[in-house]
Parts: sequence; structure tokens; C-alpha cells
Amino acid sequence: MVTLNDLDKADPTRWKAAADGWQALVQQATAAVDDIHAQGVQPLSDHWQDPVGKVAGQKLADQAQALEAAADIMRGVVMVLDGFAHSLEYARQTLHSATELAARYGLDVDLVQGCVVVPDDGSPFEDPDQVLEVDRMLHEAWQMADQADTKVAAELDKLAADTGVTDLGQALDAIQGDASNVELAAYAGDIPDGSDPRLVADWWNGLTPDQQQQFLRAEPVAIANLNGIPDPVKAELRGTDGKYDRVAFVQYALAHWNDGHGDVDGEDNCTNFTSNALHEAGMQYKGWNTFDSDGWGQSVAGQNGWDFWGLTSGLEHTDSWSAAQNLHDFLTKNGGAEVPQGQVKPGDILFFQQDNDGKGSDIPQGQIHHTAIVTAVTPDGDIRYTQHSDPRVNVTLDGRTQHEVIAEGQQQLHFVRPQPNWY
Repeated sequence: MVTLNDLDKADPTRWKAAADGWQALVQQATAAVDDIHAQGVQPLSDHWQDPVGKVAGQKLADQAQALEAAADIMRGVVMVLDGFAHSLEYARQTLHSATELAARYGLDVDLVQGCVVVPDDGSPFEDPDQVLEVDRMLHEAWQMADQADTKVAAELDKLAADTGVTDLGQALDAIQGDASNVELAAYAGDIPDGSDPRLVADWWNGLTPDQQQQFLRAEPVAIANLNGIPDPVKAELRGTDGKYDRVAFVQYALAHWNDGHGDVDGEDNCTNFTSNALHEAGMQYKGWNTFDSDGWGQSVAGQNGWDFWGLTSGLEHTDSWSAAQNLHDFLTKNGGAEVPQGQVKPGDILFFQQDNDGKGSDIPQGQIHHTAIVTAVTPDGDIRYTQHSDPRVNVTLDGRTQHEVIAEGQQQLHFVRPQPNWY
């Protein structure tokens, strides 16, 4: 982004249209993958068992994998372009708020130079503070657009260099994962740094109500910790009932997704990670010991990693603390509620439930077997979640759904909003 004049003339809808075009390619590639498996790989496997048939089947499977990897990479392109379109929209809104403020103060602005116009006769401004306020908003608008332009250009160059990747793990976890976080970084770069609370207030008030909600969902931690954001907005983000801090819950997930903080040796720690995050965010234990069938918590021994000759092994926590099904049931029976996917917000919990007949999986049908934390929701409604045990941060639910089906079978998704009623 060269000047504010360029920003003023920029058209975010063209970038959104580009993202939609890439999304159409993703859908075509995904459909082709399904067709290759259904009409090629599976029939060959069923009816052509000799070595020639196996070679033919493998070639088709390799082609399907290459297309699947390409779809994952293209999903990365979609996310980055979507992020840029929304970031441009936010930056233009800030620019228009600055020019409206300048008009209210009777000031002229130069969109090429990016500042208030100095009077021709060189006379001093009546109110230098007003000039400073407008200039800061103009600079903020330019900075928002420039950071998005820089981040997005770099990521698109990187994605272009990855077009030959056919390894599914690399395409999904590394390439698409990076793109997901670049999209969120573009939104974060649209937020003032908070050094000037008045600038933050002007920026926030210049956003439409819908844009404000988009920032609350995409960047809850940044907004909650920003000087100049109205206190009622921050309170709503953190949770007005005072039972636990939803922002701290998200912060814990983002800080510890890839370390061993709070892990229990020998266990799959995805649900243990979520329980630790809830407790660190202020959720109080329920019950007085770890044998309580309707309790939730850890023992002192479990918290400190003590194990007296194996006597406390397995007694470190309640069943609801570390098992996905048990945590889901405990929360929904003790004040929490399931929420529709369209109403999910950061600080909710995502549970995966096995929904097929168990073929190809050792997970019984109907069992809730995995837990993750919703850490962001993008303006287009894509849920980003963070998890431990197979650690991932801010990964896209939309982009991973197909792979979860392939890896684990058809899944039912449950979104639970904890609302403790025992204290």
C-alpha cells in the first residue's frame, strides 16, 4: 500500500471475489478427490487384486492425494485473501473516520502525504491537539493497510512456492496452518497498539456494530487488553457472571498449546489441557475428592506431580477432568449449554463425537473422544480452534473437516459454553 489515496480507491470486494473464486477451485478439487476414490480406487481394490491392479490403484490414490494437498493449499489462499479483503475494509473505515473527524474540526487532509494540510499562509492551527488526533488516525489507517499488504503479499508468495507439495501432512498442518495464522495476524494488525486510548476510542467508535463484533470474535485477547475499549465491552468478552474469565481461557490455550504445562504422564492430554485452561481462567473445583462422580478437579498430588510408590497413580483427577465424554457430560449437567455452530464464540469448547459405525476406527459409535478450545471466529464464520495432544493452534475447522472424516470417520460436532452453577 503506497498512499492513503491508494487505500481510498481500493476495492475490498474485488479481493473477496478472488477469494470466492479460489474457494470454487477448492470445491472442485475436493469433489475430484471423492470421485477418484469412489469410481477408481475402491472399484480397483474390490475387483482387480493382481499386481497390475494394485499398481493402477496406487497411481489413482497418489493422484487423489496430490489433488487433496492442492485443495488444502488453495484453502490457505482463500483464508489469506479473505483476511486481506476484511483488513482493507477495516483500514478504509478508519480512513473515512479520520476524514470525517477532520471535516468536523474544519481541517483539510492530503491523502497522498497522509496528513492534515498546513494552511497556505503558514499560520498556526487553532487547536494543535485536533490536528494531532486526525494525523494519528490517518497514520493508523495507513499502517493497518500497509501491514496487511506486506503480510499477505509475503504469504501469497510462499503459497505460490508450495504448489508442488503433495504430502498431506505438510499441506494441511504446515502450509494451511500458517495461512490460517496469517489471516488472523492481518486482523490483529488492524488494531491500534493502545498507546493512545483516545485514538483507540476513535477507532472503535468509527467501526460499524458488525465490524466491532468481528473484532471481538477474531481477536478477543487483543481487544480485552486494549486501553480505550469501553469497559462493558471488555466485561462481556471476559464473562459478565464472574465465574471464570473467557479471555484468560483463550490466552492459556494460545500460550500452552505446544508445551507440557499441566500434562499428566501416560495420558492423552487433550481434555486435561482444556480442564487446566478452565481452572487457570478461574473455574473452581467441584467436589471434595477425585472419586466424586459429579465432581471436577485435581488432587494436591496430581497438581504437584507427586506419586507415592504408585499409590496415587490414576487418582490425580476426577474422570470429568481428563476424559472428553465425561467433561462434556459434566459441563452440560452443571450449568453449561450446547450452542449452535453459528453462535459459537471464543471461549467455547469443541467436542468431537464419533458418528459412523466404527468401521476403520477403534472409537465406538456415539462416543465423544476429543476436546479442543475455540480461540477465534473469523468474519466469514470459520471457527479456529486450538488443541493439545496433536498440538495445533488456531487451525481452521472448515479446512480440516474433510480430513477428520478420513482419519476418524464421520463426526458430530458439539460446542459447549461452560456456565458453572456450583459456586
